[in-house]
Amino acid sequence: MCKTKPEIDFRIINFVLMWVVILLGACNHKSGHTAISNTKEGIKTITDMRNVSVDVPISPERIITVSDGMLESVLWAFGKLDKVIALGSRCVQHNFSYDIHGKNKTYSYTDGMNPVRVLYPETAQLPLIASSGLPLQLEQMVALQPDLVILREGSCTLNNLDDPKSQQALSMLKSMGIPVVVLKGTTSYDPPNLDMLNQEILLLGMLFDKTEEAQQLVTYLNETIQFIKNRTFDLQEHEKPKVLMLGLSPVAREGGSAGVTRGTDTIEGYFIETVINANNAIQGRGGRSSSLMLSEEQILALDPDIIILHTASGYHPPEEIYEAPYYSRLQNLRAVKEKKVIALPWTPCNCSKRLEYPIEVMMIAKSAYPEAFADIQIHEWVLDFYQKTYHIDREMAIKLRSAQWLDWTIDYF
Repeated sequence: MCKTKPEIDFRIINFVLMWVVILLGACNHKSGHTAISNTKEGIKTITDMRNVSVDVPISPERIITVSDGMLESVLWAFGKLDKVIALGSRCVQHNFSYDIHGKNKTYSYTDGMNPVRVLYPETAQLPLIASSGLPLQLEQMVALQPDLVILREGSCTLNNLDDPKSQQALSMLKSMGIPVVVLKGTTSYDPPNLDMLNQEILLLGMLFDKTEEAQQLVTYLNETIQFIKNRTFDLQEHEKPKVLMLGLSPVAREGGSAGVTRGTDTIEGYFIETVINANNAIQGRGGRSSSLMLSEEQILALDPDIIILHTASGYHPPEEIYEAPYYSRLQNLRAVKEKKVIALPWTPCNCSKRLEYPIEVMMIAKSAYPEAFADIQIHEWVLDFYQKTYHIDREMAIKLRSAQWLDWTIDYF
């Protein structure tokens, strides 16, 4: 049986943390924290997550963002997304659709979108100044005359800012007097954790004079994760299921593998073992931002109790592994026969976690421990989550649920 640990008042902890961050940064920019240090003549100085001091406008009006939706969704929560004039991720703008061929029918998924596009459809029309696998389009960026550029290292567009092309881009933007603030995504830290994602939000709060809103958002996200931890923290080893994150990537199949998974050094591994207190079926380490290739033989040998399908070069519902002829051998898996397979929300370009990460954690937790989370109805829980995170009404929350292809939870989860 699961026991409940006493609730921790994260509002107090985070309030203290925020001021510690501010004071540390104001006193010492080499501390590695983010902070505002001073204000002068319409300019304030921000210490970003590179530990670099950047002079930025007090009220930026023309912003270019390069992320996969994290920066944009926080700016939406702050009421500042209309200041963004160009984006650096096609996945924020695109309307996706997939046809999955089952045994006797085709499963069609349409209108899959990043929540940012649903919240603010105008993002679909913004110029695209970068995309996964392509360098920043500097000439186009300069022509747009931004007064602030915000980059998120670890996004699919900017996996590593230390590479020569990215360093050259940063130097050129600096030489042109365009301020660049850098945030570091959840793939930037070893071991992985969520504290730095909170620091990203707090830094954006400082940048846009939304410290109170940022703190409220961080508090809510922390409380959500702590709620899950409280229900599973004291489970004994023999009670823990073996959870396999599995991406049914067609690219992996073309390379001779059956799919991809995430090792213990990834944020997904952190979710499974540290937050949910279950066992990651894969105990290997493949790199914080890398996927591990799995053959059919390896998956069969793992014999997971539960399979969690994540976005992997496309959307993959359980019906794909249940019915697709190219997975006929995997249909002998115990988890497949017992229908213990679920699909996570549609999250294209999910290189670093974004604001919706608690949905993934809750869905994995409920799959791993259905009795402990029997009172959680995912289809209603996500609506509450969207409403509290984005300050939207129920009607808009329902649209987000559909755009992340979670309507199947209405009948089953």
